[in-house]
Amino acid sequence: MDTRIDSRPSTGYLTDVAYIPGFYPNLAPVAIRYVAALNRVAPPRGDRFRYLELGCGLGRSLTTLAAACPAAEFVGVDINPEHTAIASREIAAGSLANARVITSGFGDLPADLGTFEYVALHGVFSWVAPEVREQILDVARRHLAPGGLLVVSYNSMPGWAHLQPIRGILRQYAALRTGDSLQRIRDALAYLVFIRDRQAKYFVDNPNASAYVDALLKQDIRYLAHEYLNEHWTSFYFAEVAGMFGGAGLTFAGSLPVHTNFWDLCVRPEFQELFRTTNDRLVTEAHKDFCANTAFRWDVYAKAPRLLTGLDDRLAVADDIHVRLSRPGATLPYQANLGVVTSTLQGALYDALVARLAGGSQSLSALLADPRPAGAARDDIARAIDAGVATGLFDLAAGALPVAPAHAPDRVALPCPFNRAVLASDALGGRPVALASTTTGTGHSIGDLDAAILLELVEGGPDGLADRVDRRLTSSGRSLQRDGKPVADSAERLRLVQESCTAFRATSLPQLVQLGVAVGG
Repeated sequence: MDTRIDSRPSTGYLTDVAYIPGFYPNLAPVAIRYVAALNRVAPPRGDRFRYLELGCGLGRSLTTLAAACPAAEFVGVDINPEHTAIASREIAAGSLANARVITSGFGDLPADLGTFEYVALHGVFSWVAPEVREQILDVARRHLAPGGLLVVSYNSMPGWAHLQPIRGILRQYAALRTGDSLQRIRDALAYLVFIRDRQAKYFVDNPNASAYVDALLKQDIRYLAHEYLNEHWTSFYFAEVAGMFGGAGLTFAGSLPVHTNFWDLCVRPEFQELFRTTNDRLVTEAHKDFCANTAFRWDVYAKAPRLLTGLDDRLAVADDIHVRLSRPGATLPYQANLGVVTSTLQGALYDALVARLAGGSQSLSALLADPRPAGAARDDIARAIDAGVATGLFDLAAGALPVAPAHAPDRVALPCPFNRAVLASDALGGRPVALASTTTGTGHSIGDLDAAILLELVEGGPDGLADRVDRRLTSSGRSLQRDGKPVADSAERLRLVQESCTAFRATSLPQLVQLGVAVGG
């Protein structure tokens, strides 16, 4: 690991508290490639590539993706040596020869770093000083390969308009308190609750802001410190970010999640005529943000993009991306609530697609070649598939998946050393656990109790499974909840554990076998 540390101050970015670990599916190359192809931008190849994550934090997304894409090379950069030390330990524990991390500011990267097909930054752009954002743009100019894709997330307007005063008062009050950042954010939250509960007029006039305070109280305190105490916290209009990356030679190529690329899935019907008469994509995005009151964006930009001319061109560059049912046994009509719009998928075309995918994943070309239903045009089938992905009826995979087995094996093993290491460290850790799948090219999250069940299945088999999980639960100090209250009775707790073990083996485990995460042991 390169341990060079930026000699300058961290320019307002919080460094006395480590961030929280987390896997973010929007950073997966398979998702980024799909969005680019959907928007008629030729993506890089899907197997051998170089991937750079700026501000990788504890590195969980980086390491999960490195385990899921073993033929690719992953490099993470973070200014906090505590973050990179933890990420380096995970790389070693997971035997990830294709990943490394660098402790550095963005303006002092090694001269021989080279170029990358993917550059990613999540939880960075809105939280750093203007000069650091300029460094990010310079990294994009110098290190994103022609035809490469960059994904950036940021707090956006107008969704933050009525909430920015909350960030302001938290930071202002925290600055008056003593102690480390965690103690100061605790004190600031207590003050915020105090003035909210006594009906300060801001909260009276902004009832959504009052409810937002309750949501804050449920968040990890480390997340809140990083979200609200950074000196240069900023929210942006889409046009501002597009202008900055445009000045660096990058072109807007779409957004994540996938449904945000479809204006009719983002805005109510009464606004949709506005989008039918707007040909400028940058203007369309600004309209969407106001109609949907967008507070957070994931945008994809391309460097020197090659534009695709039609469906056949898309198949030529991205047909290795497969589509699968997001849940076995999916039925129609399928309804998805996307926040502003509720979308329903049904009809003969979707009946045919669901029937075909019940036998395993399929490439776009294979689905287009299916003669069912008679008379459906190829473009209509492609649009239906994209709508299925956008609404969550279908999911993506970097390769072919078999059908999920009806019954998972009694004894299972985890072929990936990274997944074994993650289970051992994160089971019952209080947050979801992401496991890498080389077939899908991304990570798949399970609950921390399910992670403990899987770990016990791998280590001890099915006999006495519930008792072993219950003992692990007791020794960890983790409680089970029923009706929002901890279960204190040991017999009731064991019964709930048994129910969880049965449900996991019947539903989640067969899916993990389908994904190649688990195999018969």
